Amino acid sequence: MVRPDLHTVSRGGRPTISGRIPVAHAIYVEWSAMCANRRLLREVNGWGLPGLPIGHLDELLIRSGLDGRSEDDDSDHYLALIQKRAATDELAARVMLQRLMPAMLSVATKRAPITDNGTIGAFEMLVSSAWVVIRRYPIDRRPVHVAGNLMRDIEYAAFVRDKRLKSATIEAVVGDKVLDLAGANHARANGDHDPVAAVGEVEALLNDLARAGLSVADIQMLRSVMNDVTSAEAAEELRINARSARNRRASALKRARDILTISAEVADCS
Repeated sequence: MVRPDLHTVSRGGRPTISGRIPVAHAIYVEWSAMCANRRLLREVNGWGLPGLPIGHLDELLIRSGLDGRSEDDDSDHYLALIQKRAATDELAARVMLQRLMPAMLSVATKRAPITDNGTIGAFEMLVSSAWVVIRRYPIDRRPVHVAGNLMRDIEYAAFVRDKRLKSATIEAVVGDKVLDLAGANHARANGDHDPVAAVGEVEALLNDLARAGLSVADIQMLRSVMNDVTSAEAAEELRINARSARNRRASALKRARDILTISAEVADCS
């Protein structure tokens, strides 16, 4: 049974329970920063979605049914149009992730009693699976009831099919997809990698790093690298100078490397 406080929401439709889940809190903080980015707003308004241009990214969530009208045909169609872009457009995929946040928090609460680390652990498992499911969802074959279908797929991927990364795999991913991201576009990595799978692996990696003790601030820095946010843009969002932003990124990458080096050494000894 979902706890009553899950239905208590703060400004922007954010469930209050998210404040007790570090990864969820980080995702909402990142979304708030994205909403303040006028470049992203211009990009979204270039998608040709129905209706008047939006004035705030939260309008995408409301128009696609976050206000409780997810089964409404117009809202479902609007969400389907965003999802159709999500296979090749990372911003659209990120919008879809945000749109599903309340549902994922609800499922995490339901799964908490049978999951290690309770609601926090369950939510992390859901997020690890969500990005890959969103990027691979067959919208042409399943164009209706999009939110419900995505959540069923995400819950299945997280709790029925084992998708946890092994330590050696994590080490390889961080080498290829995080540490090298400081000056590269992760979604357009070299042709030897499947970009959809790579993004999912990095998302799972960030959750593993958070569970291993990497701070929320460091995770946010890694996410900003993964989302191609420049040092200047990050500095503006954090209200610090660009040099400080670069230093924070370098420190976050170093701490990620240190954690994964220890993980690899433990794996070698086991």
